[in-house]
Amino acid sequence: MRWAIDSLVALMIAGVIAGIVLHVRQDEQLQIDTEVVRGDVQRFRQQITLQSALGVVEMSDQGYPAVIDPEWFKSDQGNLPQNPLLDDQHPWLEIAGPNQSDLVHPVNRAVSDRRTAKFWYNPYTGAVRARVPGGISDVETILQYNYVNNCTLESLFVSGSVFDNPNDH
Repeated sequence: MRWAIDSLVALMIAGVIAGIVLHVRQDEQLQIDTEVVRGDVQRFRQQITLQSALGVVEMSDQGYPAVIDPEWFKSDQGNLPQNPLLDDQHPWLEIAGPNQSDLVHPVNRAVSDRRTAKFWYNPYTGAVRARVPGGISDVETILQYNYVNNCTLESLFVSGSVFDNPNDH
């Protein structure tokens, strides 16, 4: 009987330790993925700036590339900007249409379904944003959105105006 109780206690301790190790690894992977997205948003912005300066692609009236050519990214690091926070079921990029021409952030900042793209680009403002998965709370989600996009929004949702802060690039 003593052997069974000792075995059960050892098994419970092993389970707790395994849970802790798994949680730590998941947190580390989330931090790595978040840094990848943050870096690739910057790379995306640099490529938009470069293409705007070169002026060899079709431009919006505001002077930003009207479309994004995936080939632009093959010369700098050989791959498209990644958003490992979202799975491969999501489209890579959404380009804002004329009805969103004044926005510097997408209306949907957190992904709610598989049709929502990983990245959002507005050729009218030059803004590029990475979307994030919904977190445990809106506060957690907006903190992650702000971090990967280097901005300071206070809400996931569009308030009274279509703008949150037009200078928040």
